[in-house]
Amino acid sequence: MKNVRRIIYWIAAVVLVLITFWFGYMRKSAGITEKKKIVPVEIETVSTGPIEETIEMTGWIKANHVVDVASKVAGRIESLHVLSEAGDLIPVEEGVSVKKGQQVAVIDHDVYLAQVAAAGASVKAGEVELNDAEREKKRIVALFEGGSSTEQSRDKAITAAELATARLALAKSNLELAQINLRESTITSPIDGIITTKHIDQGNMIRTGDRIVTVADMETVKVIVAVAEKYGAAVTVGTPVKIRVDAFPERVFDNKVYSIYPALDALTHTMQVEIRLKNDELLMKPGMFARVTLITKRKDDVVVILRDVVLGGKVDKPYVYVVDSSETEADNPVKVEPVARKRFVEIGIKQADKYEITEGLKAGQTLVVNGMNYLADGMSVEIVRIEDIK
Repeated sequence: MKNVRRIIYWIAAVVLVLITFWFGYMRKSAGITEKKKIVPVEIETVSTGPIEETIEMTGWIKANHVVDVASKVAGRIESLHVLSEAGDLIPVEEGVSVKKGQQVAVIDHDVYLAQVAAAGASVKAGEVELNDAEREKKRIVALFEGGSSTEQSRDKAITAAELATARLALAKSNLELAQINLRESTITSPIDGIITTKHIDQGNMIRTGDRIVTVADMETVKVIVAVAEKYGAAVTVGTPVKIRVDAFPERVFDNKVYSIYPALDALTHTMQVEIRLKNDELLMKPGMFARVTLITKRKDDVVVILRDVVLGGKVDKPYVYVVDSSETEADNPVKVEPVARKRFVEIGIKQADKYEITEGLKAGQTLVVNGMNYLADGMSVEIVRIEDIK
C-alpha cells in the first residue's frame, strides 16, 4: 500500500513538472510572438495647406424688399394688367416682372374721371359766383361811401363775397381730391421686382386698403441667421460667408456679413446676422432653406491632418503615430523594419474632418493614417496600401 502511494506521488510530481515546463514554454513563445508582431499600416506624408475656423448655421432666404400693393380707392377692378413700355397689356400673374411706376391695375377709371369733371365744373361755377360777389361788393361799398346805401347792405355784400371765396376754395379742394383719386385709381408698382402673389381677380369689388398684388425685389436677397451670444466677438461686419442651398448642392455662394442687429433676441439670446447676396440669375428664391458657413478665422501654409488619425485627447494629450525610417537609409546595408513612434501634438483650428497641428508634427514626416489603433510606441510596422488589402 505504501509502494502504491509512493508511485502515485512520483507520477503527480512528474506531471506537475511537465505542466510547469509547458506553461513556461508557451509564455515564452507568446512573448517572442508579441515581440515579432508586425502591424500593417497605411502612411501619408505630412503636408501644409489652408484651414478655416467656421461656424455652421442655417437660415431662410428673404427678398431684399417686399411690398404689398394695396388700393387707396374703392371700386371695381376693371383691369388687372401690366402695361408694358410698348403699350401691351400683360395679365397680372405670379412671376411677372414689373418696374417702378408701371401700371398693374385700374379701378373704376371712368367713375373717377367723371368725378374730376364734376369737381372742375364746381370750380368754374365758384369762380363765376365769386366774380359776381366781388362786383356787387364794390358797387355797394361805393354807394355806402356816397351816402346812398345803408351799412347793413354794405355788410351783406362783403359777407356774400367772403362766402363765395370760401365756396371756391372748397370746390378747388374737391377738384384736387378728385384728381388724386383719379391718379390712385391707376395702381402702379412702387419698386422694381417680381409679382409673387396676386390677391384678387379682375372684376371684383375692392375696398380702400385691400391688397391687390405683392411685389418682391429679388435681384438682391438676404439671409438672416441667429448666432449664439458666445460668438459675438468672432463675427463682425465683413466676416466671410459661404452659402449653400439644397436646390443647387454643387454651388457655393461667397459673400460677407452685411450687418449685425444691435440688440440680441430677448428669448434666445442670439444676435441676428444679415447677409445680402446679388441674385442676378434669380436662382435664390424667397423661402429657400440656406446653409450658412461663417468663416471666423483662416490660416494658410500650416500643418493640416485628418481628424481621424488623432488618438487620445479625452484623458491624456492627443497623439499620432509617425513611422521612424531613420534606420532604413539607403547606405545602411542591413535592412531594418520601420518602427511606429508616438508623437503628442497640439491642436489649433478644427475644421470639419481636418485639424491644424501647431506642435508635435512637421511637414515631410511620415504619418500613419490607417492601422494606428493597433499600434504601440516602438512597434514594427509594414507599409501597405488599404486598396491592396481589400
